[in-house]
Amino acid sequence: MQAKRLHPAALLYFWYQSLKSGLLYFFILLAFNFNERFTGYFWLALFAVLLLTVVGGILKYLRYSYELAAQEIILHSGVIFPKHLHISYAKIQTLQTKQWFYLRPFGLLSLQIETSSQAADEPEAVLPVISRAVVTQIQAKRDAVLKNDRQTEIFFPDRDSETEHIPASSEFSYQIKGHDLNLYALTSLGFLPLMLGFLAIYNRLSDVIPQKYINAAVKTLENRSGVVLSLLAIVVILLALGFSYLVVINRYFHFEVHPKEKQLVTSKGLLQQNIVTASQEKIQAVVISQSFLRQALKLATVQLVLASQAADEEQDDQLVLLPVLSQGLALKNASRLVKWLPQKIPRLPVGRRFERWKIIRNILLPTILLVVIIGLFFQPYGWLSVVLLPVAFWIGYYASVNNRLALTNADVLLAQNGHLLTRKLYLIPRGRIQAMSMQQTVLMARVELSHLKIILRSGNEKQVVQVRYLPKKKAEEIYRWYRHK
Repeated sequence: MQAKRLHPAALLYFWYQSLKSGLLYFFILLAFNFNERFTGYFWLALFAVLLLTVVGGILKYLRYSYELAAQEIILHSGVIFPKHLHISYAKIQTLQTKQWFYLRPFGLLSLQIETSSQAADEPEAVLPVISRAVVTQIQAKRDAVLKNDRQTEIFFPDRDSETEHIPASSEFSYQIKGHDLNLYALTSLGFLPLMLGFLAIYNRLSDVIPQKYINAAVKTLENRSGVVLSLLAIVVILLALGFSYLVVINRYFHFEVHPKEKQLVTSKGLLQQNIVTASQEKIQAVVISQSFLRQALKLATVQLVLASQAADEEQDDQLVLLPVLSQGLALKNASRLVKWLPQKIPRLPVGRRFERWKIIRNILLPTILLVVIIGLFFQPYGWLSVVLLPVAFWIGYYASVNNRLALTNADVLLAQNGHLLTRKLYLIPRGRIQAMSMQQTVLMARVELSHLKIILRSGNEKQVVQVRYLPKKKAEEIYRWYRHK
């Protein structure tokens, strides 16, 4: 098959990549230009950098081509040193397309291909600007290979497939409604890190802005009343809330998920449409997540821990499966998309009082020490930091009551924890656990307590799920269950 080039619009992509490299040389030129006035040599060097950027982008485009063979994709690239990459359709784990709004009228998009052999943070291959027809052709060839593999499994069935007691419905699909999207955005806690970001920006600006202007601004604020300062704080909070709301709306606009063969396809995005086609075999765990606000409103979000980089841009690197729905429907609807999920989960026992106290203590004691240090070094206003104590107690109490562990009858482990006022329930099939360890200090051994760490694969890295201060017998029971797989 004859090799094909990318769409001519890919020139813009290669020019952009070359420009990023050229900027490095531009800053080097500025650093070595010691004269106050730019000399002719400087402009000549700058022209050379721009020329290399333009020519380099064109050469990269001309040297980049692809072939869609019967069993594999072949990518050709490299200006000086030619590279030839062969990717078998059977080895493709995830297909991810991204389409910016300005490419939609032309039907163009970017395709990322992931396999199990890729580098840590990069896809195996990227086709930066291609038509949707090419993506459809690649998906069709990949599906044909997967279909042949399934026909082979009929004659040579996998023993693990006999234990799949819950078939996934191929008819079920989910599309977010406008009301649910607004509810999801309004109950997001993304404004909290944004407020911290505003403080970080202020610190950066204070290093750049002359001190006399900062002193003048502080003096002006000191002369204002408490009402004005309160209104200023409210404006900052509203800006953070508004920005957080727009970010969520942009990311999850027209969110949709549906199963396709043995894959899950999610689609979302306003300014940039993002479509991910992931194999169900790459699902390492299902997470039912609730912030304290959504917990109070009885809402839940269902996420996936994937052995794929497709969720790198998501919160906690977990792919959102169902953004927001009623707490009682979370597991029911998720089980229609992920076939190994149980229909019901057993009651998760709450830890004993002294077990919960140890979690609260671990958060409260460092906070007390911090308050004392601030109070002593920044008297008298430093003692106002005492307000951190009830907040620390609340965070510790929330973590302690949500620290739970249980087993289902379907070889699925339930591990729940509460971190930073967000409760997460992990549903982990035994076959997806990479490692498990029990840990205890000398003091914990005296009172028969133990920590249990569960290691999962997330992307190309590991994710640790920890349940703390468990009764030792309970931890040993789970550990034996894992060892006897």
